[in-house]
Parts: sequence; C-alpha cells; structure tokens
Amino acid sequence: MSRLLGRHEFKIDAKGRVSFPAAFRRSVSGGLMVLHQWQPTHLDLYPEETWERIRQKLLEHKQAVNDKGAYLRQATSRAKEVELDSAGRIRIPPLLRKQAGLDGAVVFIGALDRIELWNPERFEEQVAPWEMEDDDFAAQIFS
Repeated sequence: MSRLLGRHEFKIDAKGRVSFPAAFRRSVSGGLMVLHQWQPTHLDLYPEETWERIRQKLLEHKQAVNDKGAYLRQATSRAKEVELDSAGRIRIPPLLRKQAGLDGAVVFIGALDRIELWNPERFEEQVAPWEMEDDDFAAQIFS
C-alpha cells in the first residue's frame, strides 16, 4: 500500500541535499527514484516502479508517433535518478533546483503515486485558489 500522503518541509544544504521524509521511505523500494520536471512549478519524484510505467509509456509513444526521439529527449533530459544516501537524504541537481525555484526550503507533498517537491511560497500560491474552487469535487470524493 502506498504511503505517499502528507506534507513535510526540510531545508536544502549547500550541496543540494535534503532530508527525505521518513513517512515516505516505506513506499520507496530500494531507495532508487527518478526526479523529473515536466511542469515549471515543481519537481516530481517517482518511486522506481511508478517510473517504470512512465518509461513504458514513453517508449510506446516513441514507437507509435515516430517522433524520432525529440519528445523523448526533452522528457528524459529533465530526469535524474536519485537515491537515499546513508543519512536518508537525496541530492537535487543544481539545474533542477534552479528551474523549480528550490532555494532554502523544500516542501515534499505526497501525491499518491509520486512525491512533489515545491518551493514553499510557490506551493501556497498554487493551493490557495484551489481550496475555494473544487468543493463539488471534494464532496464527490470524500462523501
């Protein structure tokens, strides 16, 4: 059962390392994950088994569309394998940190099948409007 739920905030050190939430460690088999940016607002961190499903979809797309690798190159150039170090941290590469605006603190959001890494201020800006708009959806899901 996935345990990718909740919100956790940690500081990034000078080497780009950040503590990985203990609450998420059970959902990451072997500690290997793929860090990816496909939206400009944040990074997504995929457990290995979730990334494998995405990898298969990318390969199917490549074969079906015959895109000659352009989309595949764009998608994979924004990805980096990461794993927990002995202190339970991951390292976020400088380019991905810069693109996602991660400087100082990182908010980890459990998003069911993945973990999102956000700049805390950016996360609050994105979440505040949603809270007022989707009452009908919330009622359908949680009632």
